[in-house]
Amino acid sequence: MKKPLKVLLVEDSEEDSLLLLHELSRSNYQPVHQRVETAQEMRRALIDAEWDVVLSDYRMPTFDAPGALQVLHESGLDLPFIIISGKIGENLAVAAMKSGASDYLMKGNLARLGPVLERELREAEERRTHRRTQEAVVRGKVEWEAVFDAVSDLIIITDAEGVVSRCNGRASAYFGGYDAVIGKRIDQIFFGDVQPEGKVFRFVHSMQSEIDEDICFPNLKGWYNVASYPMRFEGSDRSGFVFIIKDITKRREVEEEKRTSDRELLTLYAVAFRLQYTQGVEKVMGDLLFQLHNMLQMEFSCIHLIEGGKLKLQAALGLSPAFEKAMGSLAKGTQWYSLALSSRPFRGEEPDGRFPVQAKAAAVEMGLRSWCSVPLKIGQEVMGVMTVGTRAERSYSDRDVFLLSSIAGQLAVLIENYNLYDKMKEKAEELYRSKEELRENLQQVKRANIELGRLNTAKNNFIGIASHELKTPITSILGGVEFLLKYSGIQMTPEQHSIFVSVYEGTVQLRKLVEDLLSISRIEAQGPLPQKKPANLMQLCRETHDLFALPLSERQIRVRIGGDETPVPVDEGFAMLAVKNLLENAIKFTPDGGEVLLTGRVLKRSELKAMAPTLRPFYQDFPNGLAAAQRYYLLQVIDSGIGIPADERVRIFDKFYGVGDIAHHSSGNAAFMSKGSGLGLSIVRGIMDVHGGAVWVEGDGKGSVFSLLFPISAG
Repeated sequence: MKKPLKVLLVEDSEEDSLLLLHELSRSNYQPVHQRVETAQEMRRALIDAEWDVVLSDYRMPTFDAPGALQVLHESGLDLPFIIISGKIGENLAVAAMKSGASDYLMKGNLARLGPVLERELREAEERRTHRRTQEAVVRGKVEWEAVFDAVSDLIIITDAEGVVSRCNGRASAYFGGYDAVIGKRIDQIFFGDVQPEGKVFRFVHSMQSEIDEDICFPNLKGWYNVASYPMRFEGSDRSGFVFIIKDITKRREVEEEKRTSDRELLTLYAVAFRLQYTQGVEKVMGDLLFQLHNMLQMEFSCIHLIEGGKLKLQAALGLSPAFEKAMGSLAKGTQWYSLALSSRPFRGEEPDGRFPVQAKAAAVEMGLRSWCSVPLKIGQEVMGVMTVGTRAERSYSDRDVFLLSSIAGQLAVLIENYNLYDKMKEKAEELYRSKEELRENLQQVKRANIELGRLNTAKNNFIGIASHELKTPITSILGGVEFLLKYSGIQMTPEQHSIFVSVYEGTVQLRKLVEDLLSISRIEAQGPLPQKKPANLMQLCRETHDLFALPLSERQIRVRIGGDETPVPVDEGFAMLAVKNLLENAIKFTPDGGEVLLTGRVLKRSELKAMAPTLRPFYQDFPNGLAAAQRYYLLQVIDSGIGIPADERVRIFDKFYGVGDIAHHSSGNAAFMSKGSGLGLSIVRGIMDVHGGAVWVEGDGKGSVFSLLFPISAG
């Protein structure tokens, strides 16, 4: 397979060019070429493309080989330049070779072209490889020098005797320039004339191990880490050392800060552990002071609490008896009391005028120097003060004050907790007594409820028996009086007729009362499961209407019945009784010539949400109290009567409750003139409760709308 070759031909003869290309092809090359005849064309060709070799005729009409060689040199390219000429003298050939030509050939003898070209291409590639290697070495050296000077540590190279031979820019900047470092002994640079014995710069020719120490130099501020490494030069007996000096001042500061923080945290932990005791607040305060002495290296401490308007000493450690006596109780007028109540820490370097006079003398006698007092407070409320002190000549820093304030805060919380615990203990004892009394009351209520249940059962039995026993004589009396009034034909005086009418109306009212009592007894005895079966409530309303045909005709009240005929599961007897009571009330309260409407429709459960505001006054948990169903039947009795006041609409369903004066219980002149027993609507409420439904009333002052809501089914 032929090798590709990019050839730039500097030739004015196209025939000679073809001859050269043919010879290259014979030498197993596949040439790609461009022919130029002038210097300008050659410059353009060298810029526009890459070439492997330049083949040039020596002499042309406007150009020659020395000129082409000059153009190649100006381009900076390292390409083989071979002169191929028909006639050239030896002197010219030698001059061309000295000018940089690779070789020269005669056009009449091109057999050497292949070997010469192969040799020159190989040598050109070797030159390029060598040049890239040299460039990489130079670039690497420059980069290493940049890195060497960019390192933030001080790097110093010495000979075996410690004389500095080289340093980086950081070291030069530390000591004011290279002249202050190069040629000087390293120990003199860092320590001056005398190096302390056993320090870091030791020059032992046989040293093989590294030295790594932290030290503080007299000529530099801060702390430094010095690492020393022996260095040997390959192929030479020379040896030396590389010293890397790192500024670790910030690291040491961080480490010192960590040690301080650890000590503080350990103190807080120990204090918190001591504050968990449950042996009494006095014991806890004593243990706390003992812990502070151990952890914070103090000699004196005490705690005062406010009691009865005075600061009273509660715990102390390390104090002299005289000092304890002088500081035992401090009244409001003392400066110490005022400072404690200021809610701010206060401190000093020695006992001063802030101490009571006797306490100051005692403090000086026991050697107190630095001291600090921090308030014990919950929020802004001060409950006391904690004071610590030492014989050492040092000041309490803001950090010390912060730590002591944190401890004082924990102690204040503990004291407050103890006080609250005592109060809670008293409350707990009081609650226990109340609990015992409540339990006794509950037992009494339970016994009373049992007795009430028994009495209620006896009451229902009595009502049932009495009602049954009363119905027979009432019926006899009612029938007799009605016969005398309407059918006997006996002539009566007005007074006699009025008496019989009063007897008749009283008997009718008594019969209604007996019937209502029987209904209530039945409802309460029935429980929550009436005998239900599907019934057409509209048909039931029509049957109920027939019972009132006579009074309706006398009163000229029109009753319209119409609505959904969907069967509803109800106890027919109870349902008819509910409708009968509502219809009777509607007739009673509707003026002569008025109108009553009975209507019904099926509701979905989702429609109940909109009804909640209306029903909540009657049923607080609506719709939770309803029997679960997907559909409900709404039966409404609408009259055009006198209406019911809004503030009485909920109360009318209570037993024996009647609305207004007796004169308001009828607008008619014949029947329904008497006031009812007040049981009718309570009976309706009981009927709807056992059906799992609801009853309520609405109105706008021109009549009333009574609604019955029956659950239908889950379908």
